[in-house]
Amino acid sequence: MKASDLNFKELYTFQTENKSAYQRVITVPTSALGMLRRELIGTIGFERTKGFLLRYGWHCGVSDGLVVKQMKWDDEKELVLAGPYLHTLHGYVEVTPLIVKVNIHQGKLHFEGYWRNSYEAREHLELFGPSDHPVCHTLVGYASGYLSTVMEKKVIVKEMQCQGMGHSHCHWIGKSVEEWGKEIGEELKYYEENNIIDELDETYKKLKFERDNLNKAYHVHQKLMKEVLRERGLTSIANVLYQITDIPVIIEDKNLNIMSHGGIALDEARKLSNELRQYIIRDDTSDMDEIKKTTLLKINGSHRRIVTPIYLRQKIIAYCSFLYDDSSMQEVDKMIVEHAAMACSLYLLNERTRIQVEHRMRGSLLEDILSKRITPDEVIKRAHHIDFNLRNAQFFIITFNRFANHRTVEEEFEFNDQFISELSHFFKERKINALIGQQSGNVIILLSGNKELKEQVKKRELCITLIRHCRRKYSSYEFKLGVSSLSSSINDASNLYEESVACLKVANKNKDMVFFDELGIVGILFQTRDSDALKRFAYKTLGSLLEEDKTKDMELIKTLYYYLNNSCNVHKTARAMNFSVSGLRYRLQRLNESLQLDLNEPYIEHQLYLALQALIVLGELNITDKQGESSIEGIL
Repeated sequence: MKASDLNFKELYTFQTENKSAYQRVITVPTSALGMLRRELIGTIGFERTKGFLLRYGWHCGVSDGLVVKQMKWDDEKELVLAGPYLHTLHGYVEVTPLIVKVNIHQGKLHFEGYWRNSYEAREHLELFGPSDHPVCHTLVGYASGYLSTVMEKKVIVKEMQCQGMGHSHCHWIGKSVEEWGKEIGEELKYYEENNIIDELDETYKKLKFERDNLNKAYHVHQKLMKEVLRERGLTSIANVLYQITDIPVIIEDKNLNIMSHGGIALDEARKLSNELRQYIIRDDTSDMDEIKKTTLLKINGSHRRIVTPIYLRQKIIAYCSFLYDDSSMQEVDKMIVEHAAMACSLYLLNERTRIQVEHRMRGSLLEDILSKRITPDEVIKRAHHIDFNLRNAQFFIITFNRFANHRTVEEEFEFNDQFISELSHFFKERKINALIGQQSGNVIILLSGNKELKEQVKKRELCITLIRHCRRKYSSYEFKLGVSSLSSSINDASNLYEESVACLKVANKNKDMVFFDELGIVGILFQTRDSDALKRFAYKTLGSLLEEDKTKDMELIKTLYYYLNNSCNVHKTARAMNFSVSGLRYRLQRLNESLQLDLNEPYIEHQLYLALQALIVLGELNITDKQGESSIEGIL
């Protein structure tokens, strides 16, 4: 007979000695089978459900195959084609065979075709949506069981395309296990029957393993939270992690600088951080900014690490890593390192909040001191609370101006907070008391110095170190520094602030750090807040001479400056300039004629010298004087 001649009556009716008997067949709605699939997936997961449905389909196919083998067929091909016909007859799917190559005697089979309108694919799409892998497990199992029965050797059918994945139809291929080779290895495990006791035992072991992991992670979490509450710091967190896990720990900032480490020497930690930097440079696809969750990195054969980001205010500020060489890592390690990152984040948040509160208190006190809103007794009381020394101290003020283009106001505020924190850290490292605040767009620093800072040299060294530190830390910013004179009284703070602001007015691209003590009388004039008036005075006094001397290498201006600077003594001036007395007298005569003034008049001397000093301080005139060697570069 042919496959197309099959019908249910022939298939499920068989003769006994006295009468015909029937094999019972029931119909089940596809929606019920879909719900069964959902329940199974929810209970035992996708993998076990796949195995269950494959084996269920297999047994259905074997049952039909045993019945079909008892019938007489025109040839082997019709026997094989009876399987797809029964598939359609049962209502599972519509089958279109494409290739049928069969030799039962030799055990060879290549059977290929399409499935359309698969009930399994439709139910899966309705319940779960499109899948990443084939889902017609019952159909595959049925086909495999049927073909294995009629071929009398194990045959496996595999879906190459599936409607459940979004394809227009299911494309399947059936071959013997030998013909499939290694390609079918992963599928064979699903056809193996598992004892329910073994399944339960395996599940229990996994649950126990997960419970032990959770207990270990919870224990670590409790220990870390205690360290955070005790404000022990990152070093304590790293050490606790190492003590519990016996795994070396590194905590690094965003630039991979070591913040803390546990179970590993500092030199070794730095070496490993450098290896990570080289790994990032070497591998163009790697970037620490892309590590937004716990990640395994294989740096080299002896350096592997689980790294997780530490967040603060929704931004990554650091990284916490577990380090491995030959030791194997466990799944629980990821959970623990994430708890560690959370503890670090909480500690850094608390530390940041504490520092910000301290900065606000110090900034508020500085603002009140400068505005003289509080009494001296209140100043002493509040200074005591924040450990700011007022006794036997020398005070001076540094006023910072920094220039940069901020895209948003929030960005500027964030930089200001960071900059003040950096300045505070700078002075704490040097054990110098400082109050830091902001006013009129400038950063103000009131320093309570020891006896060493009373010396101008030490004061200058400190300021040079400070501005170099700021430039190195914030290379895209331009900094100007105004430094006041010293005072032994905190009550002079407002005057010191005015002095530092006056110095800032003088600062320019050639002189970014100005000391009030070096300005002389000009510094006092600058405190009038009218530098334009001072500039007009200088140009009015020296104007004609400046215009005339521009083309002559400023020789007359140079002569005038050194003549006035040497108390109008001709011989001293000649020696200072390495010039003849007669030549100097000739130049002095030309100066008198050009200025139409008598240089020997004390009042005139004072006016001219003040005008020259004003232009020098304003940056309009650049004069250098060192051990008798002098040069005047001229009007800037």
